[in-house]
Amino acid sequence: MNGSNIQPERAWQMALDQLRLGMPKASFDTWVRDTSFVSYEDGVFTIGAPNAYGREWLASRLTSTVTRMLTGILNQQVEVQFIVVEAPVVGDEEPESDEYDQQIAILPEQQQEVLALQAAYQSVYDEIVRPDQVIVLPGYFLRFIPLLGVELAWMYIGFRQAAYEAGAARQPGKKFGAPAQKVARYSGMSLRTFRRYSAKPDTWQRLRGLVTPIEDQPRWQHGSDNHPHRTPRFYRVAMTLPLTPSDELSLRSWLYKRLAGGKSPLAVIQAALETPVDELIPWQENTPSSRDVSVELHSVHDVLSAVCGPISDNDRKPFQELADQLAQHLMPPKDLVFLTHYFVTRWLPKLGHGQGWFVVMLRDRCYINPRTGEIRDEARVEQGYAEIAGWLGLKRVKTIWEWLRNDDVSRFVREISHEFGEWEESPRRFKVCLGEPMTEEDQTRANESLAHRGFGAVDTYSQPIGANDTIRNERTSGSVGAVDTHNGGIDTISGASDTIRDGYSNDLIGAVDTHNGAIDIGRGANGTSVGGDDTHRVGAVDTFDWREWHRLNTLALGLNHKKNTPTTTDAGIEPDSAVDSDRLEKGVVGMEWNLSDLLLRNRISAKNQELLLGKGLTAQAFISWLLYAASMSGNGIRDPIAHAVSRLIPDPGRGAGGVFDQLSELPANELADMLTRELAGQSPWNQTWRKGMAGAPRSRLRALVDQLGLSVPETGYW
Repeated sequence: MNGSNIQPERAWQMALDQLRLGMPKASFDTWVRDTSFVSYEDGVFTIGAPNAYGREWLASRLTSTVTRMLTGILNQQVEVQFIVVEAPVVGDEEPESDEYDQQIAILPEQQQEVLALQAAYQSVYDEIVRPDQVIVLPGYFLRFIPLLGVELAWMYIGFRQAAYEAGAARQPGKKFGAPAQKVARYSGMSLRTFRRYSAKPDTWQRLRGLVTPIEDQPRWQHGSDNHPHRTPRFYRVAMTLPLTPSDELSLRSWLYKRLAGGKSPLAVIQAALETPVDELIPWQENTPSSRDVSVELHSVHDVLSAVCGPISDNDRKPFQELADQLAQHLMPPKDLVFLTHYFVTRWLPKLGHGQGWFVVMLRDRCYINPRTGEIRDEARVEQGYAEIAGWLGLKRVKTIWEWLRNDDVSRFVREISHEFGEWEESPRRFKVCLGEPMTEEDQTRANESLAHRGFGAVDTYSQPIGANDTIRNERTSGSVGAVDTHNGGIDTISGASDTIRDGYSNDLIGAVDTHNGAIDIGRGANGTSVGGDDTHRVGAVDTFDWREWHRLNTLALGLNHKKNTPTTTDAGIEPDSAVDSDRLEKGVVGMEWNLSDLLLRNRISAKNQELLLGKGLTAQAFISWLLYAASMSGNGIRDPIAHAVSRLIPDPGRGAGGVFDQLSELPANELADMLTRELAGQSPWNQTWRKGMAGAPRSRLRALVDQLGLSVPETGYW
């Protein structure tokens, strides 16, 4: 009990009024105005500050002053402590009304005993970048980017992550406060830019169904101090994604067609579960201007309920179970996109919203297999710049070409090859950095930190290192080599076997120089090739935690099939570039297909090879799915190899069926001859070929040539 009838929270408000009158306005507004009363127990006032800097300033300068004030107000001796508590606001100011306290849930941490914790890092890189702090979103969201536009797509990420951190994951359905500054930060925007977008009606029309503003209370209320305060703006954030309008239309059409054939709803849903996702909801080319913003967004369950109509009581439970399975079939729980906080908060503002998604989407097509160490850091895009522009909803294809020449973008993505064809649509291959290079500002901080530890880190932008001089002394071994991501690139000579030479290796942060030497291949001290297909070997493989820095995207075998791109292997494993080239050119051996060579050529992981071969995989089944992906029936399949593996894992002996199985059963040399004739502009006489492959784009046929390991003469028809 206190010595007066004044409640502790009211006493704090009275102390704030005294501080407001006795302090310079600038100091009060900066350090004191945003504080909040947390608790009063056993004579101890706990006051919340919005950040660590504010807490330290208040504790060092105002503890004794506030203690005297509160002691006088309550007429008894009290103590004061300051802690960090983020202001619970989605808006501009912190509301102080009782009504607000009833609406916004107080986080459990604020009701428990406060513990003092200190984080300790052994690596300067980990301390600055914190690669373990990630934002996770469903991979299906990438389909929304061309509809929302790159800016609003990031804005949804901001709302989603702020809601998650505020407590939405712990108590779904509750209202939680989140500072507008945090939403803006995770959106890659300044607070001013965020407010500008928030003020546009078009923003909420396009985000409709994902982030919805709810106007259910007055904008201003009187607080306990009898002053008006702005109430928090209330937004409902969809944590479970609905279908895009085009996907909903495709799914409805597919379902209606089967129901019209007389099948029961349960049988139709079961059939949908056995149908490839690319057939149920093929990829649609969209732009923000093509979306009808008046169209409501619906979930998979909504669509099934609308299409199937009333369900009997006996079928209700299995219907719900099948609906859940179909939702997971279309939006696999394992299909996740990982964004580090560092990338979103430090790199995204530098890159820009479009370039940020460009990097994210190419990264999503690469992965690291934590079980086998397999690394796929190259992404092949079948239709080149035009396809990438389609991913992002861009009408101007040349924009992608311009981005690749931006210095910041080139730290993450570099084009390493392209094939003959139309400039906009020719297949292209990209090398993708899966680590997080530090920004120049953070690089400077890291160097200063290492310098204080006694490890010089000055010569970060060093000249190409000779084969016998990879790390010359103890000073360079402590260097944070994270900035010069694409250093050199031509005729760079690096010693792959002598990357770390001294006792300070635990402080080396050099795993981000990942695109070194991507054009001409040099030789290291032990003759290991560096560059071309093995670019991540420069100054990285021998680093003790290199894989940990490249773990942004991992592969769940059999569940999360990412873009099938060449693998960069460890120094102790024979690289792909060292495989006998004659073997790769012999996908066809006489009249029979060589299955092991086909799997090798298409770089199927050892684990998946063992799984498929153990279940009786045949060359015909594998080729059948490749033919299907290359045909018009496979329109929308962006990764034929990953699609084939995903379809074969449940039943390795089953092909795509129909004409594709018939073509795969033909003698190898006969099928190769038909493919050669098609590419040469001569329509094959075989009616099965014409029925199955008529109209197949040349870019897909050219990819099929590579997948089968055929040698086709270069012609003007490529």
